[in-house]
Amino acid sequence: MSNYNFDVLNESAIRAKIIVRTSIIGIITNVLLAVFKAILGVLVNSIALTLDAVNNLSDALSSLVTIIGEKLASKAPDKKHPMGYGRIEYISSMVIAALVLYAGITSLVE
Repeated sequence: MSNYNFDVLNESAIRAKIIVRTSIIGIITNVLLAVFKAILGVLVNSIALTLDAVNNLSDALSSLVTIIGEKLASKAPDKKHPMGYGRIEYISSMVIAALVLYAGITSLVE
């Protein structure tokens, strides 16, 4: 294996670790914010604050989809997928877009 291939694989592994680490931080932060905003929203009877808590939960779910998409996309090529699994990133992006759209429509309806 040439040094170029090793460098590309190493950069890919580093990129994957950064994506997972920042997504986990985002999940934890958004869940804590959602709990805080939901409690406060119910206490002060604010629909805006409660819907913002729902928005934080959708952000946490988006981060979870990002982690799953990264793990699946970084799988090595095999017989069935000789070019690899990189296109899974596009699918996970569409799932995230659908989640954001759903949260927006739900907020609009409320």
